[in-house]
Amino acid sequence: MASGSAVRTDHVCSVCGTDRQIRYRGPVYGRQPDSLCLHCIHSGAASRALSISDGGDGDSETAAVFSDAVDVPDDVPLSVVEEITCRTPGFAGWQQEAWLYHCGDGAAFLGPAGYRELEAHPEAIAMLREDHRRYGWAPADTEQFLRGLDRTGEPTAYLFRCLHCNTSLASWDIG
Repeated sequence: MASGSAVRTDHVCSVCGTDRQIRYRGPVYGRQPDSLCLHCIHSGAASRALSISDGGDGDSETAAVFSDAVDVPDDVPLSVVEEITCRTPGFAGWQQEAWLYHCGDGAAFLGPAGYRELEAHPEAIAMLREDHRRYGWAPADTEQFLRGLDRTGEPTAYLFRCLHCNTSLASWDIG
């Protein structure tokens, strides 16, 4: 709810047909439901029910996912990737949002963050600086960009926390 991927509202889930009070409103990469509950995402029922045909003659289906698996480290098991993509609510970004991983596991998504929110997480800011360094940004440009991060606007950062060592992680996005 705090991330904006779910809202408190009465609805009937398109997958399970149950009256619910919390509705998912994050991304769905698959068939689009009229309404979706968090229970169906968590159980995997939504991923199966919203799957799409691969278009071939074999009638194979591709499970719907709620976030993309991008730059997944080699030490992260496939079962973790499937849990994050198929059974965890995603979050909406300006472009293609990406889940972060640490210590061989998926990190906890804490929500969008601006510079003010990131100041309490120096390792997350260091991660963003390193990302910009890899892209060839000048240090002064990176610092200006970081100070312009806005939790509710753009550019923005997405804050994560490692489930094992509590390291703060962040990615950034711009429209």
